[in-house]
Amino acid sequence: MKKSPSKFLWLLLLPLLALTGCASGMGGAASDIGLTGAGGAVGYEVSGGKIGGTAIGAGAGYLASKIAQSQFANATQEADKAGFDRAMNQAVKQQYWIIQNQQKSMVVTNERNPRLVPVVIPESNINGVVQNSHVEYLSIEP
Repeated sequence: MKKSPSKFLWLLLLPLLALTGCASGMGGAASDIGLTGAGGAVGYEVSGGKIGGTAIGAGAGYLASKIAQSQFANATQEADKAGFDRAMNQAVKQQYWIIQNQQKSMVVTNERNPRLVPVVIPESNINGVVQNSHVEYLSIEP
């Protein structure tokens, strides 16, 4: 009776699957090769050593690799866009506060120091309305 190589095969495939991921830094080609090979091996095991099952397994592994790479690329692109948007928002906020601080620290060179001079307005009669005498202050600029 022949021993089943499935335990040995899975021990070889698990590290291969772990090392061929998109995030491992090895790139898309390594992922394609690794998952195509793993799919072919699984197809071979499941089909009982038939070539058709091996080919279908390899094709399924290749498709899984492409789908995983596409998902990884989409997630990376979305993360890049979100990071760019956050950086732009932060830059706008920094620019706003720089302008605010500059305006607070600006020395006004055209400071006016008006002098107020009191003027006494005597009692008067305008159109039959009696205005009492009062003091008005006039601003005189130097």
